[in-house]
Amino acid sequence: MNAKLLRADRFLLSMLVLCGVLLNAWLTSTAGFDLHYDEAQYWEWAQQLDWGYYSKGPLVAWLIALSTGLFGDGEWQVRLFGWLAHGIFLVLVFLFARDVWGNRAAAWWATLLAATTPLFFTLGLVMTTDNYLFVFWIWALWAMYRALFMARPGAWIEVGIAVGLGAITKLSIGLLPAFAGLWVLAHADLRSHLKSPALWGGLLLMLLVMSPMLYWNATHNWVMFRHELGHVGNDTFSVARGFELLASQALVFSPLVVLLAVGPFVRRPKNSGQMFLWSLSLLWIAFFFFKAMGGKLQINWPAPSFIGLLILFAGHIPPWSTAKRRGLVVAMASSALMIAVLCFPANFGINGASIAPIRKMKAWRAPVAELYRQSGEVDFILVTDYVMAGDLAFYWPKRVPVYIEGDPERRMNQHDLWPSIAREQGRSAVFVHYNQERPAELARAFQTCRELAPVRAVDQDGVVVRTLYASRCEGYQHIDWPRSSNY
Repeated sequence: MNAKLLRADRFLLSMLVLCGVLLNAWLTSTAGFDLHYDEAQYWEWAQQLDWGYYSKGPLVAWLIALSTGLFGDGEWQVRLFGWLAHGIFLVLVFLFARDVWGNRAAAWWATLLAATTPLFFTLGLVMTTDNYLFVFWIWALWAMYRALFMARPGAWIEVGIAVGLGAITKLSIGLLPAFAGLWVLAHADLRSHLKSPALWGGLLLMLLVMSPMLYWNATHNWVMFRHELGHVGNDTFSVARGFELLASQALVFSPLVVLLAVGPFVRRPKNSGQMFLWSLSLLWIAFFFFKAMGGKLQINWPAPSFIGLLILFAGHIPPWSTAKRRGLVVAMASSALMIAVLCFPANFGINGASIAPIRKMKAWRAPVAELYRQSGEVDFILVTDYVMAGDLAFYWPKRVPVYIEGDPERRMNQHDLWPSIAREQGRSAVFVHYNQERPAELARAFQTCRELAPVRAVDQDGVVVRTLYASRCEGYQHIDWPRSSNY
């Protein structure tokens, strides 16, 4: 690969990142995407910076604090670093595929496939920990590949940094070094790497990067790890759930692309480095398959497992016939169509409220403004679950504390680690919920409560996505609210 082509690739990759940010900004604005409750939750965290949080590491909150500190509060400011992370992920896909195949064409096919994958694309639209997990996962996997199969032991240092940063993003990156370590131990020709000073230096760096978060967890009852253990399957065992997971992954990775990729996927690679990627990817998929049989998984959790397979698939494309490559282009166009349907369902005759991930990002700003108009000035907001808390905190016209009380069955969250509602003695509040039933404790906790008119949240297509019920309450008198023990 000559220098001229490398310069061309640098320019094209830079433009890919820049144009990706601009496209995401346009799409989220045009589609009317308010903050998803997870984004709003991370924004809340960014208002109180720390070394760790209830369910995730601190990196996402730090980056939101940086972007909103520089540019002010707003949807695009919250999402800016998420958009950049998605672009960086695509660059790493290119670099990784180029090293695996030594083929510029394969690297660009891998990048195009990653850019048009519905799951990667839609997660890249918002500020989610998955965007950073993908970046650090592929960086660590690429560095492992270079250390093990390209005689670059210094890459172990990169592995340590990438896994450490991944851990302060999302603990699930621990699957990567765990499975890779088992692979090395199982192959005699790779065990010599265990004597590499760079490998142990990388491990030390990983622990160093993670150490503030680990200390925070140690001083907070290990809540992040308890939360992760709460994801261990506790439902009745169901083989059908495992196959439902595989079907959902085929859907979000584009059915036509998956159909074309099945042939290359089922063929065992002969190259040892490619065998490493192929085997680890299938082992991770198998892990999530069996995990799904023990309990329901979120559709995005297995996504990193497919990164290695995407890299491997791309290398089979350049030798294909023109007709077969055109078929792949059609398949990727179908992926783009799926993305368009998700962003603009009404244009395709689909009720946007029927698409859960989209519904959760629609119609928050105007309804919350109406609640504020009805309630007037209050000292704090009270809700029963964290799903509503973040969006109310973000879109409420004035910054006031938000507390979560009233539902003993709810899952614990970051609010349980912050100063409690006890400090609001004698103050006024607005209580907001999704139904007309109010918790029995509300009457004991306030001197008076006056119901407000229900507010229908209507999106830009005229679809009612939710109804908010609220009461203005005066004179808070602290009570012992029911506590949740559900991590």
